[in-house]
Formats: sequence, C-alpha cells, structure tokens
Amino acid sequence: MYKVIGSDGKLYGPITAEVLRQWLAEGRVNQATLIQSEGSLDWRPLSTFASFAIPPAVAMPAPPAPVARPSNNLAVASLVCGLLGCICCCCGLPFALLGLVLSLVALMDAQERDRGLAVAGLILSILALGLHLIAPLLNLAALPWTMRMSRWHHF
Repeated sequence: MYKVIGSDGKLYGPITAEVLRQWLAEGRVNQATLIQSEGSLDWRPLSTFASFAIPPAVAMPAPPAPVARPSNNLAVASLVCGLLGCICCCCGLPFALLGLVLSLVALMDAQERDRGLAVAGLILSILALGLHLIAPLLNLAALPWTMRMSRWHHF
C-alpha cells in the first residue's frame, strides 16, 4: 500500500500498487510525484521505486543518409550526340546513330531521374537521322527540276 501527495498538496491513500499504476497511466501522478510506501516514514519520488520506474527509451538508429547517385552518363552522352547530330552537317549522321544506340541502352538501365535525358537523346537522335536521311532524298527529287530550269537559261 502507498500514500501519495497530489499536485494539489493533498494526501491520498492508502492505495494499492495497481491503483497507483492506473493513476500513472492516466497522468494523475508522474515520476516526480512524492510517494510513501507502507511502513516507511520517508517520502520519495515515484521514479525511485523500481516497481514503478519507466524503462529507458531505446534510441533507434538514424536512417542512413541517401547516397547521391551520379547521373547516368549514357543518358547524357545520348543527349549530346543527338544534339551534335542535329547541328553538324557533315558528320551528323554518325553522331545521330551513336546517340540512338546510347539512348536505347540508357533507357534500359535508367532510373526515373535519368529517363528524361535518355528520352530527349532518343528524340534528338531520331530527328537528326531523319534530317540526314531525308535531306539528300529531297535534293535528288529537286535535281530534275533544277536541270530543267538550267535548260531554260541557255536560250
């Protein structure tokens, strides 16, 4: 049995250990509340009684910091090759082909962050291939017309 000095300064009890645990759970007493056990003359804080001590909190380890993953170099290289394929007139076809291959490989391995770079490289490479393959065909299609026009200029 125990006696309790409440926060209002009044004496409560005698009460059983079960009631004291219930009051502790309800917040009516805390670890600093003065308690006197039956047969004792001294008042001690509740925290000094082993049967009412709260076990120490176990500190959880901090989660590991996210590791900054470098960007996919293949995705960046495909973007650069796609751009060079669009810009370079004489050597753009090899860059466009290389950009196409690099972007397809990068898309297979890319995570969400690098997927945009690989898609951009793929689009630019396809555009560059189209420019380098269609432009000569357009020139050939225009050739007979220019030859006809050159006949008119001789007269």
